[in-house]
Amino acid sequence: MKRRIWFLALAMASVLEADYGSSGPMGNFSVNHYTRLEVSARGVEVTYVLHLGAVPTYLLLRDWKLTTKSPQSELEGKATEQARQWAKGLEFRAAGKPVEPHFVRATIYINTDFREPDGQAAARIASTFELPGIKSPLQFEDHNYPDRYGWKEIVIRSKAGVQIVTASHDSKDRSLALTDYPEIPSGRIDDLRASVDWRASSWPKVTPRIAPIPQPDPVPPPVAVGRKPETAAKGDFLSRILAPNHIEWQWMLAGLVVAFGLGGAHALEPGHGKTIVAAYLVGSRGTMKHAALLGGVVTLTHTISVFLLGFGVLVLSKSIVPANVIRSLEAVSGMSIVVIGAVMFYHRLGQLRHELAHARGEHHHHDHDHSHVPEGEVTLGSLIGLGVSGGLVPCPAALVIMLAAIAAGHTFAGLVLLVAFSLGLAGVLMAVGMMVLYARSWLPDPGAASRHPIFRLVPVLSAVIIVCVGLLMTGVSLGLVRPGLSI
Repeated sequence: MKRRIWFLALAMASVLEADYGSSGPMGNFSVNHYTRLEVSARGVEVTYVLHLGAVPTYLLLRDWKLTTKSPQSELEGKATEQARQWAKGLEFRAAGKPVEPHFVRATIYINTDFREPDGQAAARIASTFELPGIKSPLQFEDHNYPDRYGWKEIVIRSKAGVQIVTASHDSKDRSLALTDYPEIPSGRIDDLRASVDWRASSWPKVTPRIAPIPQPDPVPPPVAVGRKPETAAKGDFLSRILAPNHIEWQWMLAGLVVAFGLGGAHALEPGHGKTIVAAYLVGSRGTMKHAALLGGVVTLTHTISVFLLGFGVLVLSKSIVPANVIRSLEAVSGMSIVVIGAVMFYHRLGQLRHELAHARGEHHHHDHDHSHVPEGEVTLGSLIGLGVSGGLVPCPAALVIMLAAIAAGHTFAGLVLLVAFSLGLAGVLMAVGMMVLYARSWLPDPGAASRHPIFRLVPVLSAVIIVCVGLLMTGVSLGLVRPGLSI
């Protein structure tokens, strides 16, 4: 029973990492697609909707040289131009021949007419195109934003005068044109190709046959499966502070307090290295200083990665996709943790063999009065290595706050708020480490129980846990693993 105390804090940290819910497919980096094909005697009407997350919305408005507060007429004008550009990424083939869609209209909504948390700058642009007088069958494929994760839905319907014979999709509108995302077992729909065959309604009536067609490989999410996609809703109060031309010091002070609290709350969400911190300290001779250093390094690396990715988005947004960068960093982080954990496992396994050999010698030499608790040695290199690896993946919510600050012309204020956010994050990670050490102090002085072989496995098992965490992170980032729990 007493041996289980060693694992108490690690188990508590793991529980904090668990996330059994889902808030839908929308995330700060996502682009969600919706296409409705309505077949009639005159041709096909195409409704094409894109719902952009906070980061692509920011980049789009920046390219337009507009903001969310710009006049609706200016936003509508730019949305019309953008819809014509997106039309070039829509491929239609009627009776085997390519067809160019005719643009009809486009409308843009920003934080209106759809269910989004207040304060999240997400744009929804709905476009209408026509394919007049085309012949059946029709093939369609959407080539816009091929590297962006998101909800991708296709709906096929018929109007008076025609009847559908075969279609790749049914007429059910699951997301109501990206205004109300439903909860589905798979978490999202991922369809970008469609086909439909129809004939005049004067023919004998037939029941439409649904024949799904192969779809492009799905884009993996920018966050590990099982986590709740991060949104900018948490930064709503901070975004309001950054909105005015001049920020009063009282509001800035309030913003710092809120940012600190949000950072602490953010650290309690899935990820952020809590399992790594706990696993390392459970099996080592760690002290409070080590816990503080490990939590601090994770947070410092986390913050620097936000700075670098934020400025990279501003400078290289035309040639890089932030979500792809984050997935690459997740893979690098996971592989680094695997290497560090493997090295720890090798050294601790050798130490365990030495301790067991020493313990067998005690049966003949009872004059030894020193402790035989086989704890792993703490090294500065392992602390920094794990801290850097655990904090390498930037925080999308913090990235959005920084981009919003830059867009509002308050870059320095945004960086100060981000530092306060990071300090709150560091506080929670350090608290997790100290909680581990405090729980371990409940263990009595080593005796017969401490010399038990199972008890001596604790440092080795903690290294194994670190390796497993790294493997899971790597597998999720590469799309090879879809765990039910986040790390």
